[in-house]
Amino acid sequence: MKNRKNYLLPLIFFANILFSQVGIGTANPRGALDINKETTNNMGLVLPTNSDPKNMITPKGGDIAIGTIMYDSTLSCVRVFKPTGWSNCLCDQCGPTPGPGFTLDCSSGTLSGTFTAGTQANGTKVINYTNATGQSYPGISAASSGVSGLIASAGAGTLANGNGSISLNISGNPSSSGTASFTINIAGQSCSFSANVSAGVIPKRMILSLGGGMYTPNPGNTTAPTTILQSSANFGPTGTVPSQGFDIKTVGTTQGKLAANIATYNPYMIIFTWDYSSNAADAVALKDYLDKGGRAMIFLQQAQPNQLLNQIFGGTTTNNAATGTGLVKQIANLSHPILNGPFGDARGNLVGDDNDDSSSYTNANINSSNVDILSTNNGQMVGFIHKTYKLFFWGDGGFPLGAVNDASAASYPAGVDASGKPIPKTKFGTGTSASSVVYNSILYANAVAWMMQ
Repeated sequence: MKNRKNYLLPLIFFANILFSQVGIGTANPRGALDINKETTNNMGLVLPTNSDPKNMITPKGGDIAIGTIMYDSTLSCVRVFKPTGWSNCLCDQCGPTPGPGFTLDCSSGTLSGTFTAGTQANGTKVINYTNATGQSYPGISAASSGVSGLIASAGAGTLANGNGSISLNISGNPSSSGTASFTINIAGQSCSFSANVSAGVIPKRMILSLGGGMYTPNPGNTTAPTTILQSSANFGPTGTVPSQGFDIKTVGTTQGKLAANIATYNPYMIIFTWDYSSNAADAVALKDYLDKGGRAMIFLQQAQPNQLLNQIFGGTTTNNAATGTGLVKQIANLSHPILNGPFGDARGNLVGDDNDDSSSYTNANINSSNVDILSTNNGQMVGFIHKTYKLFFWGDGGFPLGAVNDASAASYPAGVDASGKPIPKTKFGTGTSASSVVYNSILYANAVAWMMQ
């Protein structure tokens, strides 16, 4: 009898549950299941949430039970499983349920407006629909993906019976160039569209130019270092690199003033050319400028750049005696925007030396861990691109020097046409390297474009 009593008590307990109401948060259930919080009644029911009702499962396997409810996070609404499948959205202001042929069409409606990275957008998109039955819809606010920063929006409204359209306003500030994608959800249906965001026209940039004579970017010069920068075909609103161009400040060759010139002009980039020689104070100023995100191109030779390289890399830089190589140097076949950019592909080709052989350098701290070495002479570094800084170096003060129709085989290695467009120079070099094609101006223009990013 004792064992029989032990079995009887659980049976009575479970029978009581089966034939009574269940309350969660309340001692007085008002139905078969009452989820509540007595007195305050201020807590709601949180439904299972999923981006697609197809992901819902039954714990014991098999079909979803009729009456299963879930929150569809894609459509932002509650849906219930019926004998005919998952319902459309359940909402508090729905009109008649859309007919089975109700569709949204994002592909045919007009997209208007201009979308430019970093610029406030003001555009519209028309969404067409068919077979609606007068259902209402809440306000629409769809954030862009891919390129972020844009919102497609419209106020709440009511669909017409039959066919019609909804006009969305597109606003915001695109984070970058590329494709901004939007997904629109209305009355249980969705469709997607995208808008192309352009890079836009780069604002005018300040260049601080150190050097002298025809070698140096200077608004008064007509040689390639200047004309390439000033040509609107290269760096103009509709040029190869859409830009408002450059404000060039040429400050000569006087040592010890780099820090003051940086403070005065706040340059976007600095270009060093012949015959500027750095001192220790200038080297400290350049390193500080690069550490703060500045950009620099150094076209110097012999001992001119040694102080700069010492400060940037540490250690001691030694310039090596020039060794004739027919006034040309091989360019490494590397993947980098300076070698293969908007103005051409120079990978694996040649560059020319201006007047005499480019200088080469040794420094134990300059190696493949911190630079991409572009060219060497007898195993010693001639040119490099820094892997952290926006810094392009070449051991030749006349690297970007050239002029229209110049035919010299031993100087002016940067080819340029009458419009200022950089072009390879042909028939350059001496000895076995005679009649070479050299790409100095292509690298120079690509480097400027890279630094503007």
